[in-house]
Amino acid sequence: MKSYLVLIIVIVFAFLQVTFVDYFNFFGAKPDLLLIAAFIGGLSLKLGWALGIGLLSGILKDSFLLNRFGLNAALFPLWVLLSKKLSRRVSIEDNLSRAILIALISLLNNIINGIFLFYAGAMVPLGIFLRIAIISSFYTALVSYFTLRIIIK
Repeated sequence: MKSYLVLIIVIVFAFLQVTFVDYFNFFGAKPDLLLIAAFIGGLSLKLGWALGIGLLSGILKDSFLLNRFGLNAALFPLWVLLSKKLSRRVSIEDNLSRAILIALISLLNNIINGIFLFYAGAMVPLGIFLRIAIISSFYTALVSYFTLRIIIK
């Protein structure tokens, strides 16, 4: 896939993340479209461009949040690098295995965000945190499965 197409996907997903996804809130959890866009960049671009797309996705997500500024900008290139390295070692050619990988990456991302929230002094009950982290991870995987069916051929 061309790098400008992935850049357009990131911009469209950023717009959808801010406006459209709020209407599909499920038990307080929303899919992370920018993580999906970073993952698409990680699978379809060279390493330098993929890291740039991951950084851009993280910066865009951080600009929409009120706290933890810079955490997603640091984590998203890490997830892109992880997906790039895993795709070289393990075959993730079908959309189901890609969705499972996105679910695991999203779960790790949500857990790390929750740990930083805890250390920042925000007290979220453990049950609520786990419910939102798990549901949003699987919700992101479900959305990514259908998104990848459309985008990657």
